[in-house]
Amino acid sequence: MIICSCAVVSDRDVEAALVEILSVPNAPLPTPGLVYRHLEKRMDCCGCAPLAVATIYAIVDKLEREGRVCPCACATAKQKLARLGRRDRPSGGDELLPLAAE
Repeated sequence: MIICSCAVVSDRDVEAALVEILSVPNAPLPTPGLVYRHLEKRMDCCGCAPLAVATIYAIVDKLEREGRVCPCACATAKQKLARLGRRDRPSGGDELLPLAAE
């Protein structure tokens, strides 16, 4: 499945990148930006961002179930993603918190 038609990124590309990213010690949080940089691609219009995030979540779960990456790396990534998710929705709403105090 094509995730990004601008940069021609597929779910298989994302999966291969995540295997490599999550296989290093102290694996970083697998954000779309990190995955695209790992693939030496660039988000042009960012229309793919929601699909990229959903695909990353799904693939991290899949890799963990299949035992293809260290479960510790997956758990750490999921904890970081969960913390980010709680910060983005402070009262259960869809609004995002401002990046800096105004």
